[in-house]
Amino acid sequence: MTNLGRLICVWALLSAITAQTADYPPDVQRIMDRGKLIVAMYYKDIPPFFMHIPGKTKPEGMRCLPSGDGYFCGVDVELGLGIADKLGVVCEFQRKAETFDNLIDILERHEADMAISLLSKTLDRSRKVLFTRPYVSLYNGMLLNRLFLATYSEDSSLISILNHPTVKIGVKGGTSWVQYVNRLFPKAAIREYPSWDPDAISAVRRGEVMAAYADEIEIKKVIIAKPDVAIELKTVILKDITDPIAMAVPWDSFQLLQWLNTYMEEMPVTMTADSILSRYPESIKGSAEQIVSGESQQ
Repeated sequence: MTNLGRLICVWALLSAITAQTADYPPDVQRIMDRGKLIVAMYYKDIPPFFMHIPGKTKPEGMRCLPSGDGYFCGVDVELGLGIADKLGVVCEFQRKAETFDNLIDILERHEADMAISLLSKTLDRSRKVLFTRPYVSLYNGMLLNRLFLATYSEDSSLISILNHPTVKIGVKGGTSWVQYVNRLFPKAAIREYPSWDPDAISAVRRGEVMAAYADEIEIKKVIIAKPDVAIELKTVILKDITDPIAMAVPWDSFQLLQWLNTYMEEMPVTMTADSILSRYPESIKGSAEQIVSGESQQ
């Protein structure tokens, strides 16, 4: 037998042994072998999806992880912990992505098993990773500077006012909101800011931009914290534009994707903006107070 023939025989034998000892497809097996589910998550807190709550007592009614002088809690935290439980492994949240697009890069490099991080399911991102069905769909919205709006007649449509080269619209960079606002207002000048809170909001309050674009939860958080902000800013919720929030896995994790969709069907995992806000009222209020006072979240 030639050396090549021997190598082929050894490869076939090893493949047969591996097939006999592996209980699951490779994408699930590596999680089981490791005993840990690695979940990629954005590096800064975004209440109520993932946030640190200070205090020695765990917040009532929430499933959280001890973290520093408090607890790490939120919608996405509870979702990750629940998934790990069903897989029979522990959950590790990897928080090194400095933009939401970085989460896609991390999955492409197989540095995490999945991403749960208020991640929008978009056509562009779907070319690189696989998405589950959405676990919540959020309307888009805007905060508009009232002094700017006062210069237009009440008969003017919002689209015609904002879709103009002289108009500036603020949005957080590296998010799906950039795509939405460019699609909706292609003629406007889009300014990308490092953060929604406080950068984009401060910009619209100062009149640096005429509008700040985000999802409905971010808009409502501002109003919850300080209702009198409505004196300066007009709130608009765009109910014909939804932002699907979903979990993502690497492009070759087909079995894990199927399992996650089945998990959501059986639990079931369905949420709305209002149900999320009602579950985390105090934490959202505290976060939003930081936004309107100009303090950045960590």
